[in-house]
Amino acid sequence: MCGSELRPLLAVKAVVEMPYHSFDGISGANMLRVDSRWIDPFIGVDSYTLRSNPFGPHPHAGMSAVSLTLPESEAGTINRDTMGDHSRIEPGDLHWFQAGRGAMHEETPASPGKTEQGLQIFVNLSRANKGADPVGLRVKHADMPHVNFEGGSLRVVAGEFDSQQSPITQDARWLTRVNMLDVTLQAGASVDIPVNSGDNAFFVIRSGNFEHVAGVDIAGAAIIFEASDVAGASAARIKAGSQRLRGVFFSGTPINEPMFSGGPFMGNTAEDIMAYKRAFSRGEMGHLEASV
Repeated sequence: MCGSELRPLLAVKAVVEMPYHSFDGISGANMLRVDSRWIDPFIGVDSYTLRSNPFGPHPHAGMSAVSLTLPESEAGTINRDTMGDHSRIEPGDLHWFQAGRGAMHEETPASPGKTEQGLQIFVNLSRANKGADPVGLRVKHADMPHVNFEGGSLRVVAGEFDSQQSPITQDARWLTRVNMLDVTLQAGASVDIPVNSGDNAFFVIRSGNFEHVAGVDIAGAAIIFEASDVAGASAARIKAGSQRLRGVFFSGTPINEPMFSGGPFMGNTAEDIMAYKRAFSRGEMGHLEASV
């Protein structure tokens, strides 16, 4: 077991199924959509497998759309956006599209016909940051700290673990600060991950199974942990069941503001969404032609 410093263990609040949604009959994702209070500052997570290009250029505002391509992916992604980026997101890389007041992007398979595996994560911005200039932040797979321990390993994708920090943590432009850890555990192994008091935490199973209680294994779901009101850090225990476990752990401090969603936009009120739509129609989020 890693992270064995004695901390109170967080209880599991809920095991949430992630239904599969097909985008076009070829590509699809298992989607996490739950009560926002359980996962705030996160909005949702899509655990995807892509073999096609189901999405054209589209806008976002008031939030971040985050792409984590898994290291085992056969192919990467080509990112284009209205900030001028046209680059390749390689397997294992993180791309953080922090839309702020609004921008457009498009992500297409770098190698059509090959399978891309990863997670698309939607992260909220506070009211104070929703009007920020849009920016794209990138962390390469090779630059992410890797922590090895008995029975497993993890990558520090964002935030920190065991005094190891992701490079994105040093970027002052990164506005919603969270922890994202890409975890691999052999059958029966476990890791305890510190969670600050009051923070939300959850784990998305990508493959294998999670031991919920002794003899009960969970697959294809998200594990939502209870938030702790104990001073200092508690710990979320991630334990593999009878199979090797792959998944991503998330935690962050809730923004605790009203959330009003309008498609690709996230505001605090309906008026915010209307303002984003007007800005988009006026071309204030830029213009991006489809690449294919």
